[in-house]
Amino acid sequence: MPTIDDFIRPKEWIPDIVLDIGRVIRQWGKDKYIPIRRQVDEDWKEHKLIKPLMKELLVDLSLARGLWPAEIGGMDIPNSATFFCVICEELSRFDSAFALAVGVSCGWPMLPIALEPHRNMELCHELGSRFCGSEMYTCCMDMTEPAGGSDIENIGRLHGKTIKTSARLVGGDWVINGHKLWPSNADADLHGVLCSTNPGSANEEDIAIIYVPKDTKGVTVGGPYHKAGMAADYNSDIWFDDVKVPKRYRAHGPGDDAKYLREILVYGNVAGACLALGPMKNTYEIIKKWTSERVVFGKPLKEHSINAAILAEIIIDIEASSLWLYTMARQIDNPDIYGIKPWDDAMVAKSRAASLFATDAAVHATNRAMELMGSYGYCREYDLEKHWRDVKMSQLWMGGRQLDLLEIARYWYDIETL
Repeated sequence: MPTIDDFIRPKEWIPDIVLDIGRVIRQWGKDKYIPIRRQVDEDWKEHKLIKPLMKELLVDLSLARGLWPAEIGGMDIPNSATFFCVICEELSRFDSAFALAVGVSCGWPMLPIALEPHRNMELCHELGSRFCGSEMYTCCMDMTEPAGGSDIENIGRLHGKTIKTSARLVGGDWVINGHKLWPSNADADLHGVLCSTNPGSANEEDIAIIYVPKDTKGVTVGGPYHKAGMAADYNSDIWFDDVKVPKRYRAHGPGDDAKYLREILVYGNVAGACLALGPMKNTYEIIKKWTSERVVFGKPLKEHSINAAILAEIIIDIEASSLWLYTMARQIDNPDIYGIKPWDDAMVAKSRAASLFATDAAVHATNRAMELMGSYGYCREYDLEKHWRDVKMSQLWMGGRQLDLLEIARYWYDIETL
């Protein structure tokens, strides 16, 4: 009898240690998370349940150590994009918001300093080591702003022109002023802040990624947003008022920060696809059980041809998304084979296509499953409605499907004015 393990996921592309981590996460989720999943969804404001659960994964199961070099206590896991795919897919199968919160703290904002060939060992020792200790240390990536919104993620066209958060070098310190919206893990211990050293400039050398500890004077984090879904991800406003951090807290320097911002965007696009794939697989489990047990006109719901056709659509959504996602991760992890660096514009466009396809597929699959279940699918009891609410957000973040479409067309058709 087929299970979620029969969907396409090329095992020969995934290191054994990553496969083992995936199995551990799945069992942990079954034992620890799924029994209280609906309670977690109500914990959006205080995160009393969510924080201890994050600690179990990030610290007790060592996920936070995954990308960091061994010499500072990390695991230096190979194939980092595939590592992110597996952990985010497995986690999002029971809660995509929780998967996002954990995945971000596995190092998404820290990619410019953590990954080879551009590893910044000075900051690895000073900042990275905090993720490898016995206490939970979390991070977030502060990009979106009130004025420009997702224009900031449109680096291929605007080149940082709309970034209003400023960073001025005063003596040996960066002085940061600005206002950010919607970062995942907004209450994190360490913020990767996207700034401009010359606001209004379209010169990518003025784009800066600067790391700011939450307890730095002048940092203010607002209360959590109350959203339709994605409750386990703490989104909020963050203000920086004459915040001072050492000059060395910039990820790299002029030009390089913009280059590795593209890498952050690529991994974010891949994460978006992961946050769609996991819920689709759980939707398959839910709808398979429902249509097998629900009897209509003397036979199970799945035995009616019109319903079988809808069930087939869901399978196609999952198979195609999974194949595209893991092929994308393999390309990111093997630039020498494919001739594309993770920070190239080509990779940004390709990863946006994978994300758009998977997130559209997830919205379609959860909608179709809900149509089969009728009003029962809308009830909290069956958990389908949770995925239905959550996957819509994966279609909106990182600039949303509109920016996805623009970047895809811009690359493949050599468009110069959009």
